[in-house]
Amino acid sequence: MRPTALRTLVAWLFASCWYGVPVQAQQPPAPQWASPPPPPLSASSGWTPRSRSASSLESATLYGSSAVYGIGMGIWLDAEIGIADPALSLIPPTLLGVAVPVAAFALNHPTLPRGVPGAIAAGLVIGAGEGLGIASLQMVASEQPWGFRGLGRAMAIGSTAGGVAGIVMGELQQPSPNISAFATSGVVWGSAIGSAIGLGVSPAGVGFARSNDWMARGGLIGFNAGLAVTMALSTAFVPSLDQLSWMWLGGGVGGLVSLPVYLFYLGAGPPAKRGLVFTATATTLGIVVGGVFGPMLGGLGLSGDGPHFATLDYLTPVPLAGGFGFRLGGSLF
Repeated sequence: MRPTALRTLVAWLFASCWYGVPVQAQQPPAPQWASPPPPPLSASSGWTPRSRSASSLESATLYGSSAVYGIGMGIWLDAEIGIADPALSLIPPTLLGVAVPVAAFALNHPTLPRGVPGAIAAGLVIGAGEGLGIASLQMVASEQPWGFRGLGRAMAIGSTAGGVAGIVMGELQQPSPNISAFATSGVVWGSAIGSAIGLGVSPAGVGFARSNDWMARGGLIGFNAGLAVTMALSTAFVPSLDQLSWMWLGGGVGGLVSLPVYLFYLGAGPPAKRGLVFTATATTLGIVVGGVFGPMLGGLGLSGDGPHFATLDYLTPVPLAGGFGFRLGGSLF
């Protein structure tokens, strides 16, 4: 061995023994990503954590719908039992009208995940509407109508089944509360539009007593069509509260714009109820136009996002002679 190489080996052994420097094999380089990993999902990217709790507004829809459900179940029990005394007949709806929302309040504490209260509330409303539609058609089209007791049974069964379906859907899917509001709005729009078309195309000169079955049939078909359409659209997009409000506003404007058509039915000619077909068409187009173009004009102050040219500050019930109404207030621009 050459002297220079020998000195180098001795120096290396001396340093290893004196300083305790370990002798390590050369490690391979750490693997590198071919491309940077994807960024974490966030609410701004459209993803909502499943652990997010329901808002106070969504919880309020659950409490309100459960109160109506309890009152309706109490009225149905009155009809089934046959209570005739006015004071006694008020006990079941009063008890259930308080007990059911109290139970819903206890169920929602701690607060349920986002989407669950809205799905339950929508299920209660949609189920009750389905029962109402079926019973209404049976009572106007059958020679042996169910009567008030049968109507109560249909709505009780429908709302209960809808509430159970809402619980299952909410727990499994946790859909956006806006989807539940969209579905509930859809059945209202569909039943109104379907009823108008059904009555509008009913035979002329037969009177309402013979044409109301057309209206009931159209309303039930429109109810389910509205539910199916909104649920199908919800797979492609989730409407905002402002967009839903524009759809309601557009439908109302469409119905008002169609009113002059009835002037053409003055005097002899086709029955004026034919104009309901045009009203239904204009209302449908107003809903579509409001949903598509309304958000481009700005918000209505419901979602808190984007520019607003109108805000709703309050909506309160007002007692009137023989009934009640609503008072609303806000600001424009």
